[in-house]
Amino acid sequence: MNAVEASRSDASKVPGLVSIVFHPWAVLFPVLTLAAYQAVGGSFEWVKWALLAYLPCFLFPLLYAKIRASILSRQGQYPQQISRSLVRDNPVQLFIMAGLFGIPSALILYFLSGPRNLLIIILGITAVMLVLALVNTTYRASFHLGMVTGMLTSLWFLFGSVSLIGFLLLPILGYSRYQLGEHTPTQMVAGFLIGLVVSGATFYRFGFPPMG
Repeated sequence: MNAVEASRSDASKVPGLVSIVFHPWAVLFPVLTLAAYQAVGGSFEWVKWALLAYLPCFLFPLLYAKIRASILSRQGQYPQQISRSLVRDNPVQLFIMAGLFGIPSALILYFLSGPRNLLIIILGITAVMLVLALVNTTYRASFHLGMVTGMLTSLWFLFGSVSLIGFLLLPILGYSRYQLGEHTPTQMVAGFLIGLVVSGATFYRFGFPPMG
């Protein structure tokens, strides 16, 4: 590695760390935890519901990605590891990942009579993913910004204007994605608007009115 490559590598460390820390699946857990606590209150039952809502959203897409990476590796098409390129450039895979994200968790919450706010959040974020997958058939809007915006919007609906401080992380996340060369500013704005409009419309449609 020459000096220029080393400098670029160092410059990408902080944006890379920010992108990981504020990855949608990392942000989703505290969002669902806060929603579960609000629904259940002081009882430790909120832990159960937060995990029941979160684990399917995390494990099913992860398991699918691992299986797909392994199959492609055996075919000599891909190294045996999970990477965003497994799905980023394939709209069909984006739709599959959206379904694996939302359907199992929603079904578990519905049939176990889980907290309604958790179910609506899962439906809202899944709707964001599906719209992003549709848009990405012709244009590469930011999944990171779209999903995280949808999650933060759910906190606004649940807790009111005090939660808007969470939106301050969006410029930080967006800048990190830009520094990594993942998206243009326009693609990030597109992701943000899709996340805000689609999640907000879904929450409102299911009787999840925003607080003051």
